[in-house]
Amino acid sequence: MTPQFTPALPIHTTSRSLGTAACLLAATASALLLFFAVAPPATAQTPTLVVVRAMPVKAKKSEAFPPQAPLTKSDIGEVKVGGKVAPVTAFVPVLHDPHSPVVQLMVLLDSEQMLGSGGQFGDLKQFFKDMPSNIEIGVGWLLEGRTVVVQPFTTDRDLASKALVAKTREEASDPKNDNGNPFSCLRDLAGKWPNPDPAKLRAVLMFTDGITRSNGQPASGDQMNPDVSGASQLLQREGIVPYPFYWQDPIVPGEGRSEGGTLDGQTNFSDLASETSGAALYDGMFAPGSLSPLLNKLYKTLESEAVLTVNAPGKPGNFTRIDIKTNNRDDIKIFAPDSITIGNILKK
Repeated sequence: MTPQFTPALPIHTTSRSLGTAACLLAATASALLLFFAVAPPATAQTPTLVVVRAMPVKAKKSEAFPPQAPLTKSDIGEVKVGGKVAPVTAFVPVLHDPHSPVVQLMVLLDSEQMLGSGGQFGDLKQFFKDMPSNIEIGVGWLLEGRTVVVQPFTTDRDLASKALVAKTREEASDPKNDNGNPFSCLRDLAGKWPNPDPAKLRAVLMFTDGITRSNGQPASGDQMNPDVSGASQLLQREGIVPYPFYWQDPIVPGEGRSEGGTLDGQTNFSDLASETSGAALYDGMFAPGSLSPLLNKLYKTLESEAVLTVNAPGKPGNFTRIDIKTNNRDDIKIFAPDSITIGNILKK
């Protein structure tokens, strides 16, 4: 008898398992590809500083307004950098706080003006002495489109005061002492800030009449003076807050010097301050008899300022818009620069 064998039934267990796993892997891969195609990549959060203060709710940024009461952290509402929310991580007053940052304040004198010849430097020296210990003071000149530093930043008030030397009439009228456009000088300073330290704030107090006599570009209509606009952009990029102080000699040192149109300098100062969160220091059409009232205004302005640290969405070095709202305050707005450079907090 021939043995009869029942043919073995085919077993597909392994092949079915492998097939199921392959399907699952393919489905997972498709889901991941779909997720990364739809979901935006995570945005870097970069610590960034911004100097702010309060302004009256009905005031325009281009208008001069008196210093307001100091802000508190609870006054700060939503902050957006480049149109995206930037959480606030720190709030510190510029002055009179144990954690107030060091401020490098560069004081610039106009090489074609005789400021100080009438005793005005006494007011400025007193201002130096009144500054809190976290303020470092440097002194320089506006000269031929550049800044010439004669006293590096120091906390020695007497040393800073000794650098204040008035120009004689002969010196102020010498063509070699032409300032060469004060806003060109500001751009020069921003590009070569002395002893730069990313941990310190930067500010400049500039005494001049704000008129662009040399190398100046004419403004068109209601547009901002191109020299002022260029200086404003670079100051914002470098995180420098300007405080332009209007000074024009009552007696013109030399013949043939253009004194500009009515309020040209003051308008330039207001435009510069409006974009940079600075403050234009002037009182009407003429230079003040005493510097003290406007220097006192500057001191109160500094007292009203605070430094915010925000986690800005974006890569360090990006220059972009910043917008800040108040929190439950209908009487004030936040005065801040129009734009900032992301990541302006760096390690030493």
